[in-house]
Amino acid sequence: MHVNNNIIFTTKIVKTWEKHKIQWIEIISVIDGELFENQKWILKNFESSVYYQGDIEARKDSFICIISLNDNDIILNKVDINKKFWDYCRSNWNSWNNLFPWCWLENTDLYRSEQIEESFSWSKYKFNFRFCWPNTNCWIHNTHNFIEVHTNIAWDWFMQKFDNQSEDSLVETVWLMPWNTHKRFDMDWIYNKNNVPKYPYHRWLWWNSWNIWLAIEKY
Repeated sequence: MHVNNNIIFTTKIVKTWEKHKIQWIEIISVIDGELFENQKWILKNFESSVYYQGDIEARKDSFICIISLNDNDIILNKVDINKKFWDYCRSNWNSWNNLFPWCWLENTDLYRSEQIEESFSWSKYKFNFRFCWPNTNCWIHNTHNFIEVHTNIAWDWFMQKFDNQSEDSLVETVWLMPWNTHKRFDMDWIYNKNNVPKYPYHRWLWWNSWNIWLAIEKY
C-alpha cells in the first residue's frame, strides 16, 4: 500500500531479540509488542516514532507497521500536499461519502485507500491511508466494533473527545504532529454485551492544511 510511491506502508513480525534495520526514513508503529533502540527508548503497543538510521530490536515477538518515506520534508511540514498527492488520492482512492453515505460530510474531499488485513496473536487488524482537504470536520460519534488509533504522516491534526454529541461538551483535544500516534480512546478495556469496545464521543478534526494519516483498526 502506498501514496504515489512517496509513502509506502508495510507490516512486519519481528521475533524476540531480532533487529529491524532502518531503511532511510521510517515511521514505526508498534501494533503489538515492544521495541527498543540502543537499549534506551522503548516503543509499546500503539506507540510510534520516526527513525533515520540504525536498528531497532524487539524485546518480545512484535507486530509492527512501517511507513517508509522518500522525502524528509513530508514529516517536516514542508511538502505541498495539494500538489504532491492531491490528484493521486482523488484518482485512486475511495471517496468517504461514497463509502459511507449514511454519514455524509458536506463539501468535503476525504478519501480512503484500499485496506490491508493482517492477523497477529489471535487478533485481526485493518490498515488504510486517509487523505483530506483543510478544515475538514468529521462528525462526533461513539460507535465502533473495533479499537482504533491513528498515526499521523503529513501535517498536523487533532483528535477530540466529548461528553456527548454536542460541540459544547468538548473535554479533550489531542494535537499530533507527523509520526505521532494518539493513545487509545476506548474506555478502560470496557466492552458491551456484544463484545464491542465502549468509546466516548470523539472525532477527527483537521487543521488548516491538507493531511495524510494511517488508520489502524483492531478487531
